[in-house]
Amino acid sequence: MPKWPMTIPYDLRCKLEALAELRCHTGPQDQWLVILEWLEAHGVPAPDYTLPMEPERRGQSGH
Repeated sequence: MPKWPMTIPYDLRCKLEALAELRCHTGPQDQWLVILEWLEAHGVPAPDYTLPMEPERRGQSGH
């Protein structure tokens, strides 16, 4: 079974750096979208189990 690399793959690093340059305030969701698109583009399958998810936030929605 192949092992995960110990460093960020070059093409993914470039995409994350480009995201950081686009806006001064990128959040985890923006970064996750870049990573998710990279995984899908490279044919990395989703795990066959449910990954932990952040609980929904209650209260102020920011609007």
